[in-house]
Amino acid sequence: MNVFKSKEGQDRIRGYYNNILSFFPVKQRYVDTSFGKTFALEAGSEKNTAIVLLHGSCSNSAAWLGDLAALTAQYHVFAIDIPGEPGNSEDNRLNIHSNDYSYWLDEVLDKLKTEKAVVIGNSMGGWLALHFAATYPGRVAALVLLAPSGIIPPEQSFINRTADIASNSESAKAVTDAVLGDASIPKEVLEFMKLVMENFNPITDALPALTDEQMRLLTMPVLFIAGTNDVTMNVAKAAHRLSSLVPHAVINLTEGAHVITSAADQIISFLSEKL
Repeated sequence: MNVFKSKEGQDRIRGYYNNILSFFPVKQRYVDTSFGKTFALEAGSEKNTAIVLLHGSCSNSAAWLGDLAALTAQYHVFAIDIPGEPGNSEDNRLNIHSNDYSYWLDEVLDKLKTEKAVVIGNSMGGWLALHFAATYPGRVAALVLLAPSGIIPPEQSFINRTADIASNSESAKAVTDAVLGDASIPKEVLEFMKLVMENFNPITDALPALTDEQMRLLTMPVLFIAGTNDVTMNVAKAAHRLSSLVPHAVINLTEGAHVITSAADQIISFLSEKL
């Protein structure tokens, strides 16, 4: 299945995205991988510790623009568009039941000439970050997980709700509302989310959780941030499993929903202490 519903829809999404990027003074670049071209935003001094930012499903690197200024003051930041998502990377969705996403990110870091980085992932990006850190722990200086998939299986009720969001606009709106909760989202972001739902075919299968053995490989500093009203997972169970298998992990739970609008201050404080 094509990830975009039509070539016109693909052009509308990317046009909106690239127009947003044009207002921000960040370097835009592509790197070639065996999985296709990958698009990245780059900002901050190359002398500083590298940070890799991985966005969530149905999103792209514009999701990090609100945090870039704070992060780039101290770090060399790469915000990377995940392939098969509505960004500028290859519209080639990888196999979630294989190590392809980890292999892809390993290649991206090589092409960016970044041997080791802080890896920060949100939602699906958190799932990717978890799997990458377990596959290539030597390349991850620290791991920051924002409402990540992958620690425990997602709530089946949420998976059921997402089954027809690509074809049913009412279901798509209901899922979006549930994910956002009471978060204050700019009108432009809501418009883009609506555009994506109208023109994009998202992943609706459950992202596989890490095994106990994989979790125990997360020996780097780990920060977990999530809202207790997250409809995608049982946050208390996720926090318990993480703390049981990765006892050094720092866990920060808030009263929010799945979407975390800004965590730069918490991330910077954590990294300042751990690195």
